[in-house]
Amino acid sequence: MSQANQAQTLAGLRALCADARLSAKARASCAALAEKLAAPVRIGIIGLPGAGKRRILAALGGLPPEFAQHALPTLELQPGDAPGTSAMLPDGNRIEAEGLPAPDLLAQAPVFLQIASPDPALSGRRLLMVVTDTSAADLRAGLSWAAPRVDLSLWCSQDWSDFERELWQAAPERLHNHALLVLTGRQSPAAAAGADFDGRFKVDPATADGLAPLIAHLDQVIRDASQQDLHAAQMLLHRYGAPTPPAPAAAIKPTAQVIPHPAVLPPEAARDLARVFHAVRDTANDLATTLEGACEEDALFDAFEAAFTLLADKAAGANSLQEHLPELVARFDEAQDLALLLRIEGGAEQLADAAQLLLQVRQDVEQHMAA
Repeated sequence: MSQANQAQTLAGLRALCADARLSAKARASCAALAEKLAAPVRIGIIGLPGAGKRRILAALGGLPPEFAQHALPTLELQPGDAPGTSAMLPDGNRIEAEGLPAPDLLAQAPVFLQIASPDPALSGRRLLMVVTDTSAADLRAGLSWAAPRVDLSLWCSQDWSDFERELWQAAPERLHNHALLVLTGRQSPAAAAGADFDGRFKVDPATADGLAPLIAHLDQVIRDASQQDLHAAQMLLHRYGAPTPPAPAAAIKPTAQVIPHPAVLPPEAARDLARVFHAVRDTANDLATTLEGACEEDALFDAFEAAFTLLADKAAGANSLQEHLPELVARFDEAQDLALLLRIEGGAEQLADAAQLLLQVRQDVEQHMAA
C-alpha cells in the first residue's frame, strides 16, 4: 500500500475514534490501533558484550562503520529530520547536540543516548541497542527493561552458549513473540536449531556478509505487520464508515412508526437462535480446551479471532435473525470487531477481555432465548 493510502487510512481511523457510534471500549482500542499504525516498529538489539551489536546497529541504521568503534551505552536510534543526539549523563543531566555523538560527548560516559537520523534505513523503524556487562543479573535486568520497549528483538551471539540459552529461556515472554537469532561467530545456524526463535541468521559484522538476508527478512516482517494493522483499520472503516451528520429537522418525518419485534419469535427464528446458541456454547468449550493446553499468546488470539468470525458469520447467515433480532446480529458484528482490536493490542489483559467478551455474547443469546 502506498504511503498516501496509508496516511488516508490513518486519518480515517483517527476520525472514527471520536465517533459516538463506537462503544467506549471500541474507541479506546481504535485509538490504540491508530497509535500503532503511526509509530515506527521498535527493533531491539540484545545479547552479550562482544557479540557485534554495535556493528549490527550501524549496518541496520545506516550509520557510518566507524561509529561502531566507539564504546557506547544503551541507545535508541530513531528517524528524524536531521542528525541529533540527546545524552543522559550519570548525574541525571541531559545534553542536546547536533549530529551523531561526538567523542567529547562520549568521553563524559553517558548512560543513555537518543540519536535521530534522516537515513532512509530507519524509515518506519526504530532501533534500541541494550548494553550490559557479562553478569547474569545485569543481562536479566537489561532484558526486563527492554521487553516493553521493543516489538521485535535480535539476539546477537557469537556461539549461542548454554549460558545464553538459559538467559533467553528465562527472558520475558514478550521478547520471545517476535525474535531472531543473529549468529556473529563461527557457529552455523543449524547448531542453534532447537532455540526458541522465529529465524536464525549468520552475519559477519566485520564484512557485513549475510546482512542482506537479515535486512530482507526484517523488511518483510515489518511489511506483513503493517499490512495486518492496515487491514484491521480498513475493516473498521468499511463497517462503520465516516461519521454521518444528523439529518435536518425539516427532513424528519413525524409519521414514521417503529414496529416492535414480536414477543414470541416465529419458529424459524427460534430455531436459528437455538443453532447460534449451540455454536456459542461449542465455541466456548473448544476455547476452554485450547486455554488448558497453555498455547502461545498468538495461538490463543488466533483461536478467539476465528471463534468470533465463525459466530458472526452464523448470525449473519440466518435471515430470520436479521429480520427479527437485528440488534443481536449487530452485537456479533461488534464482538468480531472488538476481538480483532484486542488481538492488535496483544497481551494477557486483552486475552482476558476476549474471554469476557465471549461470555457476554453467550449471555446476550441466553437472554433472547429466555424472552
